[in-house]
Amino acid sequence: MEDMGASMRHHLMCPISLQPMQDPVTAPTGITYDRRAIERWLAAGHATCPVTGQPLALTDLTPNHTLRRLIQSWRPTSSTPVGVGHRPDDVAANVAKKLLAMASCPPVDVLREAAEVAAQNDVARRNMVDAGVLQRVLRLAVSRAKAKSCHGDNKEVSLDDIATVTACLSLVRALAISGDELRPLVADNHVHELVDAVTDVLVALVPGPSGDPARASAVQLLDAVTEACGAQVLERLRPELFRAVTAVVRDRLSPSATRSALRALLHACPVGRNRALIVEAGAAHEAIELELDAPPPPPAAGGRRATELAMALLAELCACADGRAAVAAHPAGVAVVARRLLRVSAAADACVVRVLAAVGGRAASPEVLREMARVGAVGKLCCVLQADCDAAVKEAARAVLRLHSGVWSGSPCVSAYLLSRYL
Repeated sequence: MEDMGASMRHHLMCPISLQPMQDPVTAPTGITYDRRAIERWLAAGHATCPVTGQPLALTDLTPNHTLRRLIQSWRPTSSTPVGVGHRPDDVAANVAKKLLAMASCPPVDVLREAAEVAAQNDVARRNMVDAGVLQRVLRLAVSRAKAKSCHGDNKEVSLDDIATVTACLSLVRALAISGDELRPLVADNHVHELVDAVTDVLVALVPGPSGDPARASAVQLLDAVTEACGAQVLERLRPELFRAVTAVVRDRLSPSATRSALRALLHACPVGRNRALIVEAGAAHEAIELELDAPPPPPAAGGRRATELAMALLAELCACADGRAAVAAHPAGVAVVARRLLRVSAAADACVVRVLAAVGGRAASPEVLREMARVGAVGKLCCVLQADCDAAVKEAARAVLRLHSGVWSGSPCVSAYLLSRYL
C-alpha cells in the first residue's frame, strides 16, 4: 500500500514545483502543471512550456477536471502542505470554525491564517468555501468599509483598519472564487452593499506600501463581482470608483492587479453612462501610458494579456466621442495603438483596428489623419489587408482606408502602391 501511495504521489507531482498538484491544468503540449506554479512561470516572463520548450500562453491552459477529482479523492494523511499530521479538510474545518464562531471582527492573525490555509491546499480552500467562510468575510469587509474610520472625516485610514481590510481581501483572493461560484452570492440585494464597500475601500486607502496590498486585493474582488453581477448593479457604479480603479492602472501595483483593474473597467463599459465616466476618470490616457511602459512587442504571456485588455478597453471607449478625443489628444496615442497591430494576437488586432477606425472616422480632423500617416498607422492598416486576419477585421481596415484614400495617397509617409492595390 505504501508503494501504491508513493506511486500515486509521483504521478500527481507538478513538474515545476515537484509538489502534489492542487489545481491541475493541461497545456496543448499534453503536460499537466499545478495552476499556481505554471502561472508564476509565465508571469516571470517565460513564454514556453517548461518541459517541451514549445510556445505557451496563459490562455492556452485548460483545467484538468478528471485529474482534479482524482487528487481530491486521494488525500494522503501523512504529509500535507497545511500542517504536519493533519488532513487539509481538518485544518480547514478548524480555521473555518474559528472564523464563523466569532460574533465580532476576527483578529487579523485568524484572517491571515485562513488565507494561508486556503492558498496552500485546494481541498482546504473548497471546504472553507462550502462552510460559508466567503460569505462571512464579505460581510466583514462591508462592515469595516462602512466604519467611520474607513470613510469618515479622516483622509487616511488607520494602520489597524488597513491591516484588517488587507487581511479580509487577501482571504477572499486566496479562496479563488470563480465567477460561477460568486454569481449566486451577488444575486441578492447585498451585492450593492458589497460594491459600495469595495468602492469605499479603494477610495479611502492611500497609495503606498501600507495600502497597496489592500488596493490590489480590492480591485481583484471588484473584477470578479463586476463579471458576475448584472446591468442593474453596473449602472449604479459611482464616479469615484472609476477614478480609484484607474489609479490602480496608473500606479502599477502588480501585473495581476493591473489586469483586474482593466477587466473591471471593461465589464462596466457597455452599461449606462459608465463609458463616459471611465473616459472622464482618465482611463484612456492610463491605458496608453501602460502600453508606453510595456516592453517592445511581442511581449511575454502576462504582458500580452495586459495589452489585449488595454486595447479592448480603448476600443470600447472609442465608441463615444470623448473616448476618441482622448486617444487622439494623447501625444503618443495613435502611435502606441498602431505599434501593437499584427504583433500581439488576433484579439488585440481586432481591437486595434476598431480604435484606428474610430479615431480616423468621418469626423477625424486633418491633424489626426496626418498623424495616422506619419506614425505608420495607415501602413499598418494596409498590412492587415495582406495578413491572415479575420475577414471582419480586414473589412474594417479597408473601410477606413477607402474613406481617406484621397488624403493619404498624397502623403510621403504612405505607399500609394499599397493603397491602390488593396482598395
